[in-house]
Amino acid sequence: MEINMTLLQLKYFIAVAETRNFTHAAEQVYTSQPTISRQIQLLEDELGYALFNRNSKPIRLTEPGQILYEGVKAAISEINYTLNMAEVASEGKIGSLSISFQSGYYSEYMFFPTINELRETWSSLQIRCNKLFSWEQIKGLKNESIDIAIGLDLPNWEKSGFTVIPLKEVETLIVMSTHHRLANKQTLDYNDLCGETFFLTEPNGYQVDKIFKDHFNLKNVHQVEVSSSEVAYFKVLSDNGLTISNPYDPVLLNSPQYHSIKFDSEYSDSYVCVINPGNTNPVIKLFLNLISKYCIETDK
Repeated sequence: MEINMTLLQLKYFIAVAETRNFTHAAEQVYTSQPTISRQIQLLEDELGYALFNRNSKPIRLTEPGQILYEGVKAAISEINYTLNMAEVASEGKIGSLSISFQSGYYSEYMFFPTINELRETWSSLQIRCNKLFSWEQIKGLKNESIDIAIGLDLPNWEKSGFTVIPLKEVETLIVMSTHHRLANKQTLDYNDLCGETFFLTEPNGYQVDKIFKDHFNLKNVHQVEVSSSEVAYFKVLSDNGLTISNPYDPVLLNSPQYHSIKFDSEYSDSYVCVINPGNTNPVIKLFLNLISKYCIETDK
């Protein structure tokens, strides 16, 4: 069956479906009530079935009307996105994307290939990257100076009202100097760590609690908060302590002074992409499409 409905009719249909009132819908789309009623009637005549139960107060969708509404709403959203992206890609049009990576962690090493692909495919885009603490990322997401934040999956993201998209789980590494008493081990259990001191940057303390939860008495582990991962690594060497990291850490990859051991626990680092649902920058979705290959991946 060939249908000749117009986008304008569908726009009117959505307005009536959401306001449940022809007069209010007409005001919303800046037309008259007789015009919108006539267009809905033409649409129903074209389809061959009623979209609304006009006898109810307020009016409500019929069952086929509800099905059409859900599909059309999603389709028009995709059309609007496509139009925005076409504008971004048009000659002389410059879009921008601000990406922030959480300080103290190394998720950027996972996503630089994606960022390079984005730059190559959409050369007109201006992409800005920086490293910020999580509280700075929250502030930037709220005022939209940051479009995308990437960091550890922590409770403060959702508590702040952001959309959180899982990206990748990576193994937990316990890091020590090559002179540490545990450096000759290839595996560790909870008892090995009894009495040890962990030098941690916020929110690594949250990680330790998760790693040891229900398995180990945290009173037997000394946690010392330090200002940066650089200080944590210094204290690992100078005070013969421990810290936590992951396989993407460039310090571990490039220094013979440290030994790292994979630690199997019920908890692992989970990296997420965080966005403000109110941010309408069309480039955000383009980036999300590109990084979809990372979603729900694991190094374990």
